[in-house]
Amino acid sequence: MRVSACIGLALSALIACSCRGAAPEQFAPLPDENVWRLADHRQDIIRQSCPNGPDDGFELSFLLSAEPVSLGEPDAIAKAFPGMDFLGGWTLSASPSSFGGLSGLKVMTSGNLLAISDGGAFVEIGFDQDGLTPTGRADLAFLRDESGEILTGKLEADAEGLELSGDIALVSFERHHRVMAFARGICGSNARAVPVAEIPGAPPSLGSSIRNNSGAEALSMQSGRLMIGLESVIDQLGPVAVVDAGGEVQFAARHWLDGEGLPLVGLDALDGTLFSLHRAYNPLTGNSILVSETADDGTMRVLGRLSKPLTVDNFEGIAVV
Repeated sequence: MRVSACIGLALSALIACSCRGAAPEQFAPLPDENVWRLADHRQDIIRQSCPNGPDDGFELSFLLSAEPVSLGEPDAIAKAFPGMDFLGGWTLSASPSSFGGLSGLKVMTSGNLLAISDGGAFVEIGFDQDGLTPTGRADLAFLRDESGEILTGKLEADAEGLELSGDIALVSFERHHRVMAFARGICGSNARAVPVAEIPGAPPSLGSSIRNNSGAEALSMQSGRLMIGLESVIDQLGPVAVVDAGGEVQFAARHWLDGEGLPLVGLDALDGTLFSLHRAYNPLTGNSILVSETADDGTMRVLGRLSKPLTVDNFEGIAVV
């Protein structure tokens, strides 16, 4: 199977870190009845997130410049992507100072791209799926807390991972490590945060503490199970947790991901298969990127490896269709 993937761009570079600790020795998947499932909470999330009903708030709409980017020479591209075809790349720029820092990425039913900004905002990027090119328009809406106030400050607003299911957007955060739900499709930018999972600084099932800037970078729903991936490397693996029915994160409930020593920064799932994006930054050699797919039994296949001399940036999001 060959996969076409949209890989998101984040505009701030990070140096990867390795954490002490060990991967769980016993893999013990959660029974279905012990898993947090969005369907069980959807109505409560909508009620809490949109207490005033379907009243859309203010969104900033603006023009977006999308300059095509050449990835490199054809032979180098073919070598870099054994399991994918490169279809196009762009450098995005816009006049609002709040645009940038894009991390989590999903494809909407409209075909547009929805991204999450590490400055605490949803960014919808117009995208022509037929022409496979940005349309030149975008919308930005700042995230709100549980009381309806706009999230401010890096501690609370450092949004990184994104999952989209109908009217509900799930967002994971670093520094204050947690997952929140927003009924964005019901009340737009007025959607308030609804707690889904609080991630302790040292989860018992992880065997290690989580650094401020190495937290819940990746988020995805696989076969109805909410997966959280950490931007950390433990035993050369990227830790992945399943959220249980009580909102606790269980790092021993799923196979961790082999990113060849690169930290995990993005997740998406399709037909039960988990796709992951891994990235590390070295001041001397720049960014190294790995894209892979992992089956339920933990079997991994590398789809792409990117590094210099290819045109590579600080990619942090992946969306698979």
